[in-house]
Amino acid sequence: MNQLLVQCGNVSELFSAIPKVTLAKASFRCHAHARALMYFESHVREKSGSFNPAAESSGIFADEDISFLMEIYSGLEEPDGLSGLANLRKSSTLQDQLLINEKAGNWAEVLTLCEQALQMEPSSVDRHSEVLNCFLNMCHLQAMVTHVDGLICRIPQYKKAWCMQGVQAAWRLGRWDLMDSYLSDTDKGLVCGNSESSASFDIGLAKIIQAMMAKDQFMVSEKIAQSKQALLVPLAAAGMDSYMRAYPYVVKLHMLCELEDFHALLGGESFLEKSFSLNDLQFTKMIKDWDNRLRFTHPSLWAREPLLALRRLVFNASNMDVQVGNCWLQYAKLCRTAGHYETAHRAILEADVSGAPSVHMEKAKLLWCTRKSDCAIAELQQSLMNMPVEILGTAAVSSLTSLSLVLPNPPSLATQASKENQDVAKTMLLYTRWTHYTGQKQKEDIISLYSRVRDLQPRWEKGFFYTAKYCDDLLVDARKRQEDQRGVISPPAGGTLTEEKPWWSYLPDVLLFYAKGLHRGHKNLFQALPRLLTLWFEFGSIYNRNGSSVSRPTKEVNTRVLGILRGCVKDLPTYQWLTVLSQLISRICHQNEEIVRIVKYIITSVLKEYPQQALWMMAAVTKSTVAARRDVAAEIIQAARKGSRNVNDNSALFVQFASLIDHLIKLCFHPGQPKARTINILTEFSALKRMMPLGIILPVQQALIVTLPTYDTSLTDSPSFHAFSAADHATISGIADEAEILSSLQRPKKAIFLGSDGVQRPFLCKPKDDLRKDARMMEFTTMINRLLSKFPESRRRKLYIRTFAVIPLTEDCGMVEWVPNTRGLRHILQDIYVTCGKFDRQKTNPLIKRVYDQCLGKMPEDEMLKSKILPMFPPVFHKWFLTTFSEPAAWFRSRMAYAHTTAVWSMVGHIVGLGDRHGENILFDSTTGDCVHVDFSCLFDKGLQLEKPELVPFRLTQNMIDGLGITGYEGIFLKVCEITLLVLRTHRETLMSVLETFIHDPLVEWTKSHKSSGVEVDNPHAQRAISNIKARLQGVVVGVGAAPSLPLAVEGQARRLIAEALSLKNLGKMYIWWMAWF
Repeated sequence: MNQLLVQCGNVSELFSAIPKVTLAKASFRCHAHARALMYFESHVREKSGSFNPAAESSGIFADEDISFLMEIYSGLEEPDGLSGLANLRKSSTLQDQLLINEKAGNWAEVLTLCEQALQMEPSSVDRHSEVLNCFLNMCHLQAMVTHVDGLICRIPQYKKAWCMQGVQAAWRLGRWDLMDSYLSDTDKGLVCGNSESSASFDIGLAKIIQAMMAKDQFMVSEKIAQSKQALLVPLAAAGMDSYMRAYPYVVKLHMLCELEDFHALLGGESFLEKSFSLNDLQFTKMIKDWDNRLRFTHPSLWAREPLLALRRLVFNASNMDVQVGNCWLQYAKLCRTAGHYETAHRAILEADVSGAPSVHMEKAKLLWCTRKSDCAIAELQQSLMNMPVEILGTAAVSSLTSLSLVLPNPPSLATQASKENQDVAKTMLLYTRWTHYTGQKQKEDIISLYSRVRDLQPRWEKGFFYTAKYCDDLLVDARKRQEDQRGVISPPAGGTLTEEKPWWSYLPDVLLFYAKGLHRGHKNLFQALPRLLTLWFEFGSIYNRNGSSVSRPTKEVNTRVLGILRGCVKDLPTYQWLTVLSQLISRICHQNEEIVRIVKYIITSVLKEYPQQALWMMAAVTKSTVAARRDVAAEIIQAARKGSRNVNDNSALFVQFASLIDHLIKLCFHPGQPKARTINILTEFSALKRMMPLGIILPVQQALIVTLPTYDTSLTDSPSFHAFSAADHATISGIADEAEILSSLQRPKKAIFLGSDGVQRPFLCKPKDDLRKDARMMEFTTMINRLLSKFPESRRRKLYIRTFAVIPLTEDCGMVEWVPNTRGLRHILQDIYVTCGKFDRQKTNPLIKRVYDQCLGKMPEDEMLKSKILPMFPPVFHKWFLTTFSEPAAWFRSRMAYAHTTAVWSMVGHIVGLGDRHGENILFDSTTGDCVHVDFSCLFDKGLQLEKPELVPFRLTQNMIDGLGITGYEGIFLKVCEITLLVLRTHRETLMSVLETFIHDPLVEWTKSHKSSGVEVDNPHAQRAISNIKARLQGVVVGVGAAPSLPLAVEGQARRLIAEALSLKNLGKMYIWWMAWF
């Protein structure tokens, strides 16, 4: 045995002796890019350190090291990392720029750089190959063919390479003679690596098409099988890293599958001889299947372009010009959303030639994206003018031509199909929104155009929602001006100071259009319904405040508003009210009795329909210290219990639930024995044990998030639809015999509940902590996840926030879903420092306190931090990733997940003024690398009001930077910050409509002195917080200890915030046990 250990030690010593740089280069040659990065980063850390401005010292890298790292990141297909590396050079090279832009898909820029490179190396085969690749990706196919023919003459020894790339253009153009010619020459001459790797699949594809034209069934099958076989090896290798690495091969298999479908439909004939029509049922079914499959593909240009090119080939063969045009339009949209405007313009021209419908819409959107707003509006206006007057409507025509010299077409006798009405409505809505945005029309014209949109498509949610938004803007504008003039917020007893009608007169229209939009769909549910309720509650408070002095017009408005809300109660599906249940619960003691009556009815309806979820959300208010709230909650529950569909089952549920909540509150506050680490549930809570099993769902996040239907809403809920995921949610079948007592000051308990599915789920039962703000924050982050999933750049990077269930049980205790496999940053770092001999659990913290006390007033805080504290703790967080994720692909994935989740949380946290981000409130998942934030009691800039104000916008200390890799915040972290800010700023109105509900939420405590009394008052703290949030969403830097800035661009705002976060001047002024050195 000893001999074996000695031999193992010898082998280990031998491996250790191999230089890391040698291992990195060997791994790179084997295409093991993640392994290469892991070894090379270790080598660079030993040699130069890492880029870390928050540490005592920051590394400077050699140019050759950066160049090799760029090659590795290029192999990892990680453009964000590439841009970060380029920023670390003193001056970026031409090769750097080529790599970055190529991986980012900026083909116009790549072409320009290739032109520059070819001036220095006119005969460079690789550069010419890159030019051809640019032409292909920019869809300049004819130019590509011309260039290929020129290169065959000029550099004939690489004829094979040029012909291979020529094939890529030829089959897309449908130039079959040219394709045959190129194919015949693909075995003559030399080949360069660039052309071989990119064009080999297209060669196989062209040979399949060639066999299909020759009606050679056997050859078609053989070539498809060969192409599939050639993809399996790289697919398997890439799949070991990640699904996204394997995705290009999946797309190629997708193409082969569609070619097989088409070949089967041909029945042995050549597609040049057999054509299809849309009346052919088999062909139509195939196209429908293809469209459905396309929707499930990654919505990116590189994934969908080859599929759309193949479909153009199929449609071209049957002379289906409109379908060809639709493919071009889809391609144009992909290019536009990816920012490739030149290619988008090229695709629009092709679509126009093919006669595709709605080309004007895509063209206008492209013009708008390129900041040609006048041209975009003119394009839509001209398109509308070309439509018959009876479709547009005379009022809309009048509004269209109010500031135009363009005359509309004379009336046409042709009857218009509903599809055409839909196209007209879409065009008119976009035109109206843009003219409203640019201020090119009068209010009456805008309202007339919105009215016509609704007439054309009376069941279209979007038309009503944007009408409501416009009326809402008018209301907000009028209110601001009138209140500034009066200096009060109440409507006058009669009349106004000016001839303008009072702001509250807009309210019925705003509420009505929001309501009608919600009645027709739910795409804008999370913006429309919270806003509708906020306006209603506000007006009700003002109306009540004025009492007997209310004017007759105000009474009429109140009557209309109440009528609209009663209509909402009757018409809107219950699941929509469920999404705003917390907002409704917060208003059960509103001053206005009529509002309270309606709110009680809505909550009762939700409780009857979704008792399991709603009861958990109402738990805290049923135990409110305010008697009025408690009584109303009891009344609502009693009404729901009596009116439930299944009275017996639900009656038992309500009784069980009330008893369970009482036991859970006692568990939260149970002190336990003075030094005990556990509580015996069996003896201390025997009644709770005897209750088991229960018919109550476990309050995990998945069971509480509403799932919206995939169809538009109708007058009532579909009988088959349920607002929660189809999976059966586990109920509580038991509780573990012991609960762990955690060692923090409040001594929370970790109780383990057993689900009916057999899975154990831990929950943290927290006493002396108001979790209501935490619960609302989780609702907010769930909405942000929805926004991130819709934006192409964030969806491609799979950006999200880790959420978990938070259940307030009373105003000062609650339950939090335990996030498994997580540890706090402080505990992780302390363990590493203990292992390194840098930290003693008894002596180190007192030593740091002495250093702080000795330096107080004697030297600047930043100098003290840099010279006295940071040398004691060199950054080590990167070691956690190396030890926790020893397999290189898992290590790289976890670090990417860490960078992504940390960046998203940093930006979201800054926007909402989240403070107290010490090392125990930031957790890390040891299975994924995800960053998870907990404890949201310090929201809305509360950290700035502490005795020691928090000057940093988020935590980006030396170890947080160290975990990002040797490039620090440059690259991946910075790019994700920019994308997150862009999403937040783009959707600022949606975010504000939700955040403004916090202002009016009496359940959310703003200061220690502000306690819920059941009486609603205006809250200056909340108003100030909302003002700061609005400013941040406009790009203004506020609340980080710096003077407020002018609005910054997204990129400038991200860099400024990062600079504030890692500033040693700011970090030095933080509270000592926030631990700025960790």
